[in-house]
Amino acid sequence: MERLNHNQETVDSSPISAFYRHSTANPDRIALVVGGSSYTYGELAGFSKRVAGFLGRPARGGVLASRSLEAYVGILGTLWSGAAYVPINPKVPEERLIQILRITQLDALIVDSAGADHLSTRMLENAPRRILAGSVPPSLQETANRMGAAVENLFALPESAWGEPVPVLEDALAYIMFTSGTTGVPKGVMVSAGSVAHLIRVLDRRYRLGPGDRVSQVFELTFDLSVFDMFMTWSAGATLCVVPAEQLLGPAKFIREQRLTIWFSTPSTVAFMQKMRMLGQGVFPNLRCSLFCGEPLPVASAQAWQVAAPNSIVDNLYGPTEATVACTVQRLTNPPIVTTGRGILAIGEPFPGMGAAVVDSELKPVLTSEPGELILTGPQLARGYFGDPELTASRFPTIWGKRWYRTGDLVYQDAALAFHHLGRIDNQVKILGNRVELEEVEAHLRAITGTDLVAVVAWPIADGCASGIVAFLCGSRVEAQAAREAMRERVPSYMVPQRIEDIDPMPLSPSGKVDRKALLRRLEQSSKGAAA
Repeated sequence: MERLNHNQETVDSSPISAFYRHSTANPDRIALVVGGSSYTYGELAGFSKRVAGFLGRPARGGVLASRSLEAYVGILGTLWSGAAYVPINPKVPEERLIQILRITQLDALIVDSAGADHLSTRMLENAPRRILAGSVPPSLQETANRMGAAVENLFALPESAWGEPVPVLEDALAYIMFTSGTTGVPKGVMVSAGSVAHLIRVLDRRYRLGPGDRVSQVFELTFDLSVFDMFMTWSAGATLCVVPAEQLLGPAKFIREQRLTIWFSTPSTVAFMQKMRMLGQGVFPNLRCSLFCGEPLPVASAQAWQVAAPNSIVDNLYGPTEATVACTVQRLTNPPIVTTGRGILAIGEPFPGMGAAVVDSELKPVLTSEPGELILTGPQLARGYFGDPELTASRFPTIWGKRWYRTGDLVYQDAALAFHHLGRIDNQVKILGNRVELEEVEAHLRAITGTDLVAVVAWPIADGCASGIVAFLCGSRVEAQAAREAMRERVPSYMVPQRIEDIDPMPLSPSGKVDRKALLRRLEQSSKGAAA
């Protein structure tokens, strides 16, 4: 990460500059609630300085941890040292972990107990030689020593004389977030400190977080929505409240007990809570801001949440990882701004300073209300993909003299300038030669069955083409056959699911979105079982 020197007058853009100021001005204020314990700004700063002292002056520090004290301290400490952090989810398969370690060539690795459990011999062969762990099992110490790696206890590190966080330039790397790659190799999105700073400035003006706010934290740290949770909270001197894993699908009790004022999750969480009858009238009176992102937000879900949180605004945020968390927003209004024929809330208008446009396959503008690919421009765009300049050049082209990002999302812009999300361009499949947008099928099923927990996949697939559709429902009020008959009255026959399966629970990915890959695996296993 490029750092400032005494001759440079550029404003420090480190994501934790404000955290540091709060830790010195109000060290006894609660910064973090996790695992049943609370930690002050002063305590987190102390841990972070120790981590920075251990790291020295690295370029990249990995955090193999999942929503634990070690994870947050590891991120803060890495940024404190002026380095970029690389979150790595210990819940993913070992082969993917090794791929990320090989790609990034980290200078050090910080792990919690879940991360330490994954440090097999193969992992250690690819891991950096310096590892910090919340606790160091003797077996891990023995294996690491044998392989020439040094493992130290994070909480046994000596007091550090390190002062304030290293100030950094706007284009300095803040983090590398890995997403799925079309080639099977994960791609690392490089996001700068300046991009994070712009996000925080925009959302601070919109939501006005302050020391009295208590903010939810439900996202894995490998999902970039966690960036909002951490840095918006700590920039405001507020309290980050980590929802326990066992309450992630039904966090109503946690919201009330922790007196949360800011809620941020994927829409799937709302649908699960509706199914479990957790969204009664006025059950969340302390919430003042409710934010949803990561998936289309059904209007019915947004309205149900509004009933449960009557003192809260409800915002639908949109943004790819390559545009730093979120870059457009639409508030729930009465009447709502609904995407035509989809029953979902619009994704709204770009943040101040950001730009958006709709283009055709030749990157030429389309007419208002015509569908096309959404492209984005502005200070929140990522620097590109780590170690992959060719992919960076193809996804971040220069158009009309500006640098843009091609989202791959199908959208249209209405006459009032609001953008509407129609799904992924690659989710437009051909069924028996006919083009079908899977999100449109899902919209009809939501309306028919009364549940927002709906997922549709193209199946079976032969020679790269789909010959049908299978739908999965959780909490449907309508029998499968009745739902298929209702679909026949709404759409052409090739859009009617050949099968509709009830599934409970609906599988979710680590980022809290409906896991369609898991549904396809279920179909593949079922097909193999039938063949046997």
